[in-house]
Amino acid sequence: MRTRRQHRLWLAGGAILLVAAACETAVTPQQQAARRASSWPPPNDRRVVLLAIDGPRYSETFGDPLHEHVPGMWDTLRPMGTLCSNFKNLGITNTNPGHGTVLTGAWQYIDNEGVTRVPYPTLFEYYRKVSGTAASDAVLIAGKLKFNALTYSTHPDYGAAYGASSYLDIPYDLETYDRLIQQLDQNSPHLVMCSFSDVDQAGHSGVWSDYLRAIEVVDSLIVLTWNHLQADPDYAGKTYMFVTADHGRHDDAHGGFQSHGDSCDGCQHIPFLVLGPNIRQGHEVTSLYTQRDICLTVGQILGIPTPYSAGLLMQPIFEQPTGVLH
Repeated sequence: MRTRRQHRLWLAGGAILLVAAACETAVTPQQQAARRASSWPPPNDRRVVLLAIDGPRYSETFGDPLHEHVPGMWDTLRPMGTLCSNFKNLGITNTNPGHGTVLTGAWQYIDNEGVTRVPYPTLFEYYRKVSGTAASDAVLIAGKLKFNALTYSTHPDYGAAYGASSYLDIPYDLETYDRLIQQLDQNSPHLVMCSFSDVDQAGHSGVWSDYLRAIEVVDSLIVLTWNHLQADPDYAGKTYMFVTADHGRHDDAHGGFQSHGDSCDGCQHIPFLVLGPNIRQGHEVTSLYTQRDICLTVGQILGIPTPYSAGLLMQPIFEQPTGVLH
C-alpha cells in the first residue's frame, strides 16, 4: 500500500507525464527526437544494472496471460520500458554458462560448477580496461559461490587486473537485494550484475508453490531496485536496468519445472525487460534476440568496445538509432 507521500509523488509524476505528452504533440517528430537525445546522459555518466533471475520459466513470468506472479514487473515496470517476448538462451541452459554468455556476448560451454573461467572477456573487464576505474566500480553479486568463475576471464589481454569485485554465496534473495542496495549506496558502481538464486533453488525442490512464491518475491525486489535507482541522484535518469534470466526450466512435455538443461522451449525461452533514459516505453519486441546480444548492447550504452562479443545490437529497444549514444 502506498503511503500518502508516495501517492502524492505518483500523482505528481503522472501529471508531469501528461503535461510532457501534451507538449510533445505540439512539435515535429524531428524536434521530439532532438529533445529526447539532448536529455540522454553522456557515455561516461551512464550506468547499467543487470538483474538476472536464476531459472524462471517464461510460462510463469511474462508468458502467463494473467501475469499473476510478476505483477510488479508487468504492471509497474513494463509500461516504462521494452519487453522482448522472444528472448532465448540458445546455448547451454545452466547457470554458469547462461550468466557467462550474458557477460561475454559469446556462447559459453564451460562447466556449471565454477571450476572453469570464461575464455572471453566479460563486461567487467571491457569496462574497467577502458574506464581505468577501481574494481568497486564493476560489481558482481550472486547467491551462488560458483559465480567466482565469472568475475574475470582467462583472456591474455584482460584477466584479473580488470575483474569485478564480488559478493557471493548469499543465502537468500532478500539478503542478495540488501547487498545490492548496500553497494549502490556505498560505492555507486557504474556496472553491476546481480543474480537472484531462490527461484532456481525452489524449482529444484520440486515444490510448485515454493517455486511460484520465489518468483513473486524476486518480482517485488526488482521493482524495489528500480525505485531505489530512481530515488538516488547518482542513478536517476542515468541508469539502464536489464532484467533477464540465465535459463528457464523444462516444459511439461520434457520433464516439468523441477529441472533444466536441455533445448526444450521451457529451458530456452526466458524473460527480458529493459528500462532506461532512451529505452522505448510500453514497447514489445517480437523478433528473436538471445543472451549473446546483451553484452554488445551494454557496451554501446557505456561507450566501450566489446570486440570478442558475437551478439547483435538490440536496436529496437532504443527510441532512436544508437549512433547518438556515442
